[in-house]
Amino acid sequence: MLPDLVSLSLFLRTVESGSLSKAAEQSHIALSAASRRIALLEQQFNVKLLVRTSRGAEATPAGEALALHARLMLREADRLQTDMSDYAKGLRGIVRLHANTSSLSQYLPYGLASFSRVCPDIKVEVHERLSVEVIRDLRDKRTDVGIAFPGRHAIDGLKCYPYKIDELVAVLPRAYKSAGSRLRLVDLLDDDLVVLESNTAMLKLLEDAATTEGKTLRLRVQVKSFEAICRMIEAGMGIGILPKVAAQTFGQGLDLTLIPLADEWAVRQMYLCVRDEPLSLAVQRLVDHLLADAVGPTELPAR
Repeated sequence: MLPDLVSLSLFLRTVESGSLSKAAEQSHIALSAASRRIALLEQQFNVKLLVRTSRGAEATPAGEALALHARLMLREADRLQTDMSDYAKGLRGIVRLHANTSSLSQYLPYGLASFSRVCPDIKVEVHERLSVEVIRDLRDKRTDVGIAFPGRHAIDGLKCYPYKIDELVAVLPRAYKSAGSRLRLVDLLDDDLVVLESNTAMLKLLEDAATTEGKTLRLRVQVKSFEAICRMIEAGMGIGILPKVAAQTFGQGLDLTLIPLADEWAVRQMYLCVRDEPLSLAVQRLVDHLLADAVGPTELPAR
């Protein structure tokens, strides 16, 4: 039998505050009632959860494990309450969407905003993920719709539709000396690069392209956002390769030069992906809305 949420909340407050009396006060119950609830939890699991010390109360190893699960259960309970409240107010559906940084920094916000105007009774929960995480979350049923660069090796069991074209450009300080109106990555491999941190699809693409040229990337600075990349480049910390729309948006007002890349791989197809199974009405409406504004070739077939 699962413990009740009131007792879990009390226990978690005790662990976080280090005091059962403080937790009882925060929970608006008497200290004796709080002690009884903790004792019942320990009896239910047949383990010691807390030890009393001169400083208050500390979690045992079993208590630390319970605290971890309690946080997850209480978070999901809050989400359940919110979702049911939304449905009670007339909501007709909830769609989970995981998308990569490139789409969220460029086109996707406008598509979602227009969808909300057309279908105000459908709630879209959006989370930013790496492309590889988007595909994983689709397979694990943690999301309903994904926007990513999936790669043909990663689409088993999925249906992937062309969404937007992502054109990459070199982002350079204004004083950078470049020849011609277009560049290739090989022309830039002797320069320090400013890139997004972690294993992004962009970084993998650049590493593969550099390997083809027999070189390695000079990764001088790794940051968390496109805006930070642009500011680092303006400050003279290196050069960058960014999606054109993102570079234009986040580089606006900065002393930068944008030059298109001539490499074939510099024009990338972004995909909208769903599981290869019947979709709920809410998910289908979002998919249809986003694909109505899609740009790309034919559907990438599932294998």
